[in-house]
Amino acid sequence: MPLKIAVLSTVGTSLLRNIEENLDKLTLNERSREVFGNRAKPPSRLPIDDGLQGLFERWSVEGGEVLEDAVKALSRDPAGFSAELNSLIAFAKSLPARHVIGELRLQFYPTDTGTSKFCARALTEYLRRFQGEFKGLMGMPTNSALVIDDPITLRGFGRGAEWFREGLTDLMDKFVGSIVRLRRSGYKVVVNPTGGFKPESAYLTVIAMLAGAWKVVYIHETFRYVVELPALPITLDSRYVKILGGKPTLDELRLSGLDPEDLRDNGIIDVKDGEVEVREWFKRLMELMANAE
Repeated sequence: MPLKIAVLSTVGTSLLRNIEENLDKLTLNERSREVFGNRAKPPSRLPIDDGLQGLFERWSVEGGEVLEDAVKALSRDPAGFSAELNSLIAFAKSLPARHVIGELRLQFYPTDTGTSKFCARALTEYLRRFQGEFKGLMGMPTNSALVIDDPITLRGFGRGAEWFREGLTDLMDKFVGSIVRLRRSGYKVVVNPTGGFKPESAYLTVIAMLAGAWKVVYIHETFRYVVELPALPITLDSRYVKILGGKPTLDELRLSGLDPEDLRDNGIIDVKDGEVEVREWFKRLMELMANAE
């Protein structure tokens, strides 16, 4: 039976870097050549607080000639210009012959930066305009379905330590929530953390396994082949669910074998005036895990 597969991909700026490195081979409009030829501020390496990030964010919403040139670059060589598409194509080719894709749903998760959002918009535009071409590269049957969702930005994702402090609830609602909903709709869920910042991608990999993703895949940077991480049977410690699912006291935590200081250091609880407050992101995680069963 043909498979329904959903791939959730983080998005970095490999598209911008590859355009910068191939300026001589591309036919670009004057504005694009000015932007991508700026050696003092190459777009692929802009700091997150650089003013040009706002310009790329505007283009990710409004479109325009720079976005159009990025889409044209992708249409010229999808795997060569995008690490995200390269890993998708390599993953499809690595599937055993018995796995025929009947429906492929793609979701892109850019970091919370203008350049990454721009790349995610370019990817979705390319895939929507050139579906037949991309299905051919993936080895999908011509009558198969290709569904491209709008990009999903996680609040604060890729902006440093503040994301781990403040954006985890958004991660649970959007990323983990998507995995759970897609699984319940009959999709085999694949997480592709090739693009974006490595610390955040590593965290998403663990969360994906916890939420029951079918596979986690990425392209190895040195050898350029697809690597599939075994989907380990990770689950929440039952003590966490039993004790933190209610309104525990400090004594109850200690009696259950949980160290309140460790829980607080790991951002799972707050302790105010001796009262324990379970952080919202962890409440959402427990709720989503319960719904996934």
